[in-house]
Amino acid sequence: MAQEYFDFTNDLIFRWVMEREENCLAILRAILPELKITAVKRRENEHPVNYLAFDDERGVRFDAIIEDDQERFYDVEMQVANQPGLGKRVRYYQAQIDQETLKKGEDYDDLRESYVIFFCAFDPCGQDRRLYQFHYYEDVDRQLRLSTNSHVILINALGTKGQITPALAAVLDVMNRRRDNQNPLAVSLVKEIDGYNRDKKRRRALMNLQMRLKDERRLGLSEGRAEGRAEGRDEMQDEMTLGLIHALQAQGMPQKQIVEALALARKISLAEAQRYYEQVAQADSGGEH
Repeated sequence: MAQEYFDFTNDLIFRWVMEREENCLAILRAILPELKITAVKRRENEHPVNYLAFDDERGVRFDAIIEDDQERFYDVEMQVANQPGLGKRVRYYQAQIDQETLKKGEDYDDLRESYVIFFCAFDPCGQDRRLYQFHYYEDVDRQLRLSTNSHVILINALGTKGQITPALAAVLDVMNRRRDNQNPLAVSLVKEIDGYNRDKKRRRALMNLQMRLKDERRLGLSEGRAEGRAEGRDEMQDEMTLGLIHALQAQGMPQKQIVEALALARKISLAEAQRYYEQVAQADSGGEH
């Protein structure tokens, strides 16, 4: 039986790809060539983004916020499931970007230009367009636009209409597992994703997280910690978390990757995942926890 292939739409694969600044730069330039971005840096974010009211009490977390050479900020996400409340989710992400990037002592006049970008494995608006971009407009006079310096871009991997750059078309081919696009970005992404699938440690992480998420969904444990949850459920989820850490340690995975995998599986912040890791380390060394 052929091994399962984890593609660009997989949460971990997408995260690993976007950990490399050269990939972030190439993808942003593919989406927004008019900005003429020449450099980017990742701003790590350890705060969870929870939209409990919007998505069946589940939560998500930024992997990183990307900043370009003009101090513009970007959040790029992969969205596979066509779930209700996408607009509210975008709104919440935008608010979180502003909160994360506004420097201490600054007020709203200092807000930087920002982009929330979703790669969608479905058509989010039903018009078969490959790219949708949203701003604030006046309802009657569409020529009147409110200058918020914020942008929302939804990219439809299934779309056929509208002009996009060859590089963005290449990224969408990678999303759709089309391997014949010879655009340099497509070739580079496919090679990198193939490498992650061949890497034994990363593949074990992918398989373990997939099985863990299936188990949690089956047991109903992947929901957020709603107020008033039974104490027994909390204890069971904590035990599963500690068990996952031990399993990944046994496979020789480095601490950093374990913490990242744990944050993704449990949908918690990196800081909270680190605390779980330290709890296990303390117990293994004979300390109390």
